[in-house]
Amino acid sequence: MAVYNEIGIGRWNRFIQKLTDIKGGPPARQLSSEIAFQHEIFSGQEVRSLQGWDRFGLGSSVAAVVGQQSAARIRNPAGSNVVAVIEKCLVSSAVAMLWTLGYQQVSLDQNSLFAPAGFQMETRGRNAPTLIASFNTGVPLNLNSIAQLTLLANSTFDIIGDEEIVLPPGAALQVFGGTVNTQIIFAYWWRERFLEPPERT
Repeated sequence: MAVYNEIGIGRWNRFIQKLTDIKGGPPARQLSSEIAFQHEIFSGQEVRSLQGWDRFGLGSSVAAVVGQQSAARIRNPAGSNVVAVIEKCLVSSAVAMLWTLGYQQVSLDQNSLFAPAGFQMETRGRNAPTLIASFNTGVPLNLNSIAQLTLLANSTFDIIGDEEIVLPPGAALQVFGGTVNTQIIFAYWWRERFLEPPERT
């Protein structure tokens, strides 16, 4: 039976329990009346797994194809029950070019891009991501443009920078090189976790 002010999101209780090594039942069954948890100790990437996050990455290149532009996409399939946060989107090329970052919050399950698997960056969690990272040539930029930049030849840039981008189910992020017949190099780093019941729509 539920009690007044009972915490409904279990991962916060699990986080407090694992972080402080509390044995037994949930350390904070209720808000305020039992405990007001304050945590001011520095929390970096090393504690994200305790909060239910898994971390992945993928770096690759797309070969130059005559008359074709190249793109690299990462998408969260509709109905995945996972929320993801894109931490980095690194791009580079041997020539100066205009780069476009596109975002779309619609289902892109019909995806013509070649899809490799992402790699685990945190060994304490799942070893395979839910998100699908893909790349190909001749792919039109059919996502809404949210950023553009011109990058010098043989330089690398993190398009996302300090502002991470959330990908809920059915959303996609794509980086697109604006020059034809040019190899592009890219990397995505992201983290993902299962949605809690109140987050599901």
